[in-house]
Amino acid sequence: MRKLFKIIRYFIYIVLGFMLCLIVFLYASYNSMENKQTKLDKQLDARLKTITISADSDKTPACVEILNLLPVPQKVKFTSGYFVFPSTIVYSTPDSLKEEVEVLLKMLPDAKTRFSGIGDNFQFKYSKRLPVQGYNMDIKADKVVIEYSDKQGLYYALVSLKVLAKNYSGKIPCVYIEDSPDLVVRGLMLDISRDKVPTKETLMGILQLLADLKYNHFELYVEGFSFAYPSFKNLWEGKETPVTGEEIQTLDTFCRGHFIDFVPNQNSLGHMMAWLATDQFKDLAECPSGYKIMGLMNMKGTIDPVDPRSIGLVTKMTDDLLPNFTSPNFNVNLDEPFELGKGKSKEACQQKGEGQVYLDYALKMHDMLAGKNRKMMMWGDIVLRHPELIPKIPKDITLLDWGYESGYPYEKHGVLLQKSGLNYMVCPGTSSWTSITGRTDNMLANIELAVKSGVKYGAMGMLLTDWGDMGHWQYLPVSYAGYTAGAAFSWNRNSRENMDLSSFLNSYVFRDKSSLMGDLALNLGRYNKYEEFPLFNMTTTMLSLQLGLHDRIMISAIFEKAIKGISDLMKDIAPEMISILKENYENRHSFDYDGLNKFLDSKEVLLTNVKIKSADSLLIRDEYLNSIRLIRLGAGLQSYIHFRSSLDLAHEKSQLKFLKELGTQYLNENRHLWMLRNKPGGYEISVAVLNTLMRQVDNRLIMLDKNAIRRSFNRFFEKVGTAGVVFYLRST
Repeated sequence: MRKLFKIIRYFIYIVLGFMLCLIVFLYASYNSMENKQTKLDKQLDARLKTITISADSDKTPACVEILNLLPVPQKVKFTSGYFVFPSTIVYSTPDSLKEEVEVLLKMLPDAKTRFSGIGDNFQFKYSKRLPVQGYNMDIKADKVVIEYSDKQGLYYALVSLKVLAKNYSGKIPCVYIEDSPDLVVRGLMLDISRDKVPTKETLMGILQLLADLKYNHFELYVEGFSFAYPSFKNLWEGKETPVTGEEIQTLDTFCRGHFIDFVPNQNSLGHMMAWLATDQFKDLAECPSGYKIMGLMNMKGTIDPVDPRSIGLVTKMTDDLLPNFTSPNFNVNLDEPFELGKGKSKEACQQKGEGQVYLDYALKMHDMLAGKNRKMMMWGDIVLRHPELIPKIPKDITLLDWGYESGYPYEKHGVLLQKSGLNYMVCPGTSSWTSITGRTDNMLANIELAVKSGVKYGAMGMLLTDWGDMGHWQYLPVSYAGYTAGAAFSWNRNSRENMDLSSFLNSYVFRDKSSLMGDLALNLGRYNKYEEFPLFNMTTTMLSLQLGLHDRIMISAIFEKAIKGISDLMKDIAPEMISILKENYENRHSFDYDGLNKFLDSKEVLLTNVKIKSADSLLIRDEYLNSIRLIRLGAGLQSYIHFRSSLDLAHEKSQLKFLKELGTQYLNENRHLWMLRNKPGGYEISVAVLNTLMRQVDNRLIMLDKNAIRRSFNRFFEKVGTAGVVFYLRST
């Protein structure tokens, strides 16, 4: 027995000795990492130059006469004089369209109408020589003459007149317009599945803006339980506040009256996290234990494409969703099945190939929808990763090529897709998500690139995406600039030189009599210029808030891991993007905290002077003010993490208390603002990481109140733990 105790004692000594050596090694490694980081910081400081932000790129030269109308018409010729909007519109039109013209005229401001056989101040003429959706409009001093090719073209002519009447306060410059769209389909897809589900009133307001911008396609992105599936009430009732079938039908009625195809949308393979988190469907997961993506996030979102119960579930979901829509189309998504071939379908993928297993599932979806007389739309990321699949895809499927950065290879994909003979759409983004107030320059370049490539290579249209990743923290008005630019470019690809985006945002979208809000919205979407480097799909300020209060060495390691993970995801679809991302990262500079705070100070002052006249004027102002608070919180967090080791106790406490106060103010105001546009469900999930950050700040303040020995002991093991995490991240 003594011998056994002796062996155990020696074993314990060996283990303790090993642990001691490991702790010493990790502590020394941390100090080495910190020294390297300090040297790198000096290099990054040397790269920082004075940053200036102006909206000159959004404006047209003062010497150029611009019609304040977006989308920009294809041809505009100013004549002399002004047309003063009459109190009564006396119009003539072919008898076959008399009733419809009467209805459409009601969209004009304060319009009283009267029909006359010969007309007076409004004349409508049918012309079969005009393009589809096209119109000509001659605004003279005494009357308006409109030629149209079809009912939709007539509608767009009157939309233009409505916007001009508003922008020019009823006194419109005389002008001759020839107009028709470059892309037949101009759509927006709004994410309602990342925690934030808008109210019916909010959605109706969005649709009215889209109608005025001449969009003709709209989708609500559905994953999880953002739609109230009648067959699965047990999974969402009392837990979620989804969009209901009745609300969808109301929106559908509005869309039909405004020439908008309201397309049902439902993810059907990947992004099934909410379903797979339930006891009822957890066994359908491709990877029941999850799969680590980018070495950072454990995903369990893809259903097993080989299991027939998967297509059975999606069919039942579709049966619940479809009756609320009149559109002949259906977007099944099928994007980002990250775990495909990593779990239950691994054997099938080894035998057939991952691409073929994916296509087999897509074809099942196609057959199911064909039986319901719907045409299928799907994202193109997996198909573009496996181009050998393209000849096998049915010609009535529309592929959606999505890419949200200004360097995305739309042109290369356009060549391939045009040769395939498939219908396809280009799908840029608003760049609003995971950015707080947007990424203006990327948004403009991304949309323009997508549309020009789409027109050149025969795309049937554009689908602008407005996502809500990581809690959907951007407020709705942040997306207005993207909606407007998307409408402008998809209607007229050469809009840039004749598009005064800021002025139109002021006069029509925000209706700001001070003419400040347009520039404010665009410039607040440029705050990321003060950051270390332009990160894809988000700002580093947003990322820092998601990561929380951690040691700077760990944060740097996570950044590097994320860069590698993003590169791995892009290598098969857009390898050109990898070099851009790496170049951005390698040429980064230090964060200009002082410059950003001065920039935000100036914008706060301007926000107090705006004179927005829209129905939600105060709400828009408050949303932007709270957005600035969140940017300050993220920047302050990064500053604290960066300079923490050099702060004395009093200054460290002061910075932490500032973060606590700012975060508390933001969260209190955010709850109030959220409820004014959105349903309550999802709110707590949306702000969960911010609540965690506030607890981390509290815990750190408690630690700082301990004695010096406790603080030193805590810091020692924090360094050891950080070094261990860094080694783990680098090894996976």
